Amino acid sequence: MMFLTADEVKTLTGKARKSAQMQWLDAQKIRYFENGIGEIIISRSHVEHLLGGEHDYKESTGPDFSALRKVS
Repeated sequence: MMFLTADEVKTLTGKARKSAQMQWLDAQKIRYFENGIGEIIISRSHVEHLLGGEHDYKESTGPDFSALRKVS
């Protein structure tokens, strides 16, 4: 599923009321929108990215040549 379910939004925020959920999401800087019938819609991948601790940068996987560059 692309979006969190209503139960998952409740679990994520710890709030039952929509207004309280929106306030919590705003405070956490989690992007959401309301659909045509007023439900809170949150991208599952956005939340997984935030909670998964992914970095916005790529770590180097190449060799570290710094020890070879040191001259005594």
